[in-house]
Amino acid sequence: MSETLSKIKQYSKRAALLCSLSLVVFFIGFYLVNLDLGSTRKMSAEIETAPEVQNNEELKKRLGSNDISFADFASWMQVNGLSGADVYDADPDKDGLPNHLEYVHGTDPNNADTDGDKFSDKQEIDNGYDPDAPGDIKPLVFLRIDKINVEAPMIWSLSTDESKMLAELEKGVSHFWKTAAPGQIGNSIISGHSSNYIWAKGEYNHIFKDLNNLENGDAIALKTIQKNGRIIVYHYKVIDKFVTVPNDARIFAENSNQTLTLSTCWPLGTNFKRLIVQAELVK
Repeated sequence: MSETLSKIKQYSKRAALLCSLSLVVFFIGFYLVNLDLGSTRKMSAEIETAPEVQNNEELKKRLGSNDISFADFASWMQVNGLSGADVYDADPDKDGLPNHLEYVHGTDPNNADTDGDKFSDKQEIDNGYDPDAPGDIKPLVFLRIDKINVEAPMIWSLSTDESKMLAELEKGVSHFWKTAAPGQIGNSIISGHSSNYIWAKGEYNHIFKDLNNLENGDAIALKTIQKNGRIIVYHYKVIDKFVTVPNDARIFAENSNQTLTLSTCWPLGTNFKRLIVQAELVK
């Protein structure tokens, strides 16, 4: 009888042990499936095997002064099927816009015309249009100069008509028609009031009153906001300042650099001459 009870106890202990082991295995399997640790490890391994996107400094050099997160570039590359040692500068859709700029602007690197409006992404960016919004939509742009406490919206001028330009200056600073878009190659010209009649409309009648306080090396920023939510900040540094006549060719001179020219009437209270501040894109 005692022998039988002993065997029963042994069987019970074994059953309890097996039951405990089964529960442990069950819970381990449950957490592995529900937490998807296997997928996480797989994705991490895939990203780690992409050496062409490991060096963020290389990407930053290409983007120069653009303030944008680089953390998701590897995932973006995978989603769009991009690879290769020249992944930053490759141009699979042949629109003239390399992958690193497609990423910055949020455009499709495999489609030359992301918004389907018959103009390539590169054409739209070069001419100041939003590459991910159909039609003639342009991004919002804001000018900021911390040294002289300037922050104002930039109005895209559509004409050289003086009355229209004066109306634009009631709403901010005015981007001179057909000059380079912010951050792009060429001369981007922006004008603003230094002084104006006290009865004139608008909140920006004296926006450039302290422009003469800028010196070489001072910082100027232009922030662009696209319809797709992309925010790109172009940083410039001042390289020159001079007072001249309104039609001085130096104001409008084109070049192969990324130049910003700020213009305002000078001295204060007059419009006989222009105070010019020129800056170049920081890289």
